[in-house]
Amino acid sequence: REEIARLTNIPILGVVGHGTKNDNLFVQHHPKSRIAESFRSVRTNMQFFGSRSGNKIILITSSVGGEGKSFVTINLASVFALQNYRVIIVGLDLRKPKLFQDFNLTNENGVSSVLIGRSEIDAVIKPTGVPNMDIIPSGPVPPNPSELISKPEMAALFSELEKRYDYIFIDTPPVGIVSDALLLMHYSHIDVYVVRENYSRKDYITALNDQFEEGKFKN
Repeated sequence: REEIARLTNIPILGVVGHGTKNDNLFVQHHPKSRIAESFRSVRTNMQFFGSRSGNKIILITSSVGGEGKSFVTINLASVFALQNYRVIIVGLDLRKPKLFQDFNLTNENGVSSVLIGRSEIDAVIKPTGVPNMDIIPSGPVPPNPSELISKPEMAALFSELEKRYDYIFIDTPPVGIVSDALLLMHYSHIDVYVVRENYSRKDYITALNDQFEEGKFKN
């Protein structure tokens, strides 16, 4: 934590320990664990930073793959759901969809299906098995993810979800590799950037600072 604080002025929401179990639904399966408590601490800090009413859409990203975006997305959403908020995860890594696997779902339809007009929203919202928490899988991989994200249907999807849910969590591709996460930040209210100990390079944070100072990230 101290090392990151020296490298950036971006607020640190919290620190989550390494899980020893191969289980992305850590909070659901181990609610009294230290990791679950650390996610509760992140939730509290996030509610402090995003205390304005209407801050409902939370985007999770990182620089490269393997830093823990999906793990953080699932468990952060879970601790909000445990507080009896209505929560939905939107799988918007349209290039390498995998979130659906953690909930034993298929990826036959999802966000991409809605954006091309093949499916209605109600048809792609799936229960996760976690109380108060649903998911929209990414859906079939499209040939043009960035163009699909930029369509007006994306704004319409979020507008409808805001009516139905207290919090919307967006799982994105790494911001250091493709532009999808930056495009999705037009819709998000809070942006969370994941750094992994002994994995993320320090120059990733230098690049993050540059983008932050250029105004590409907000809140």
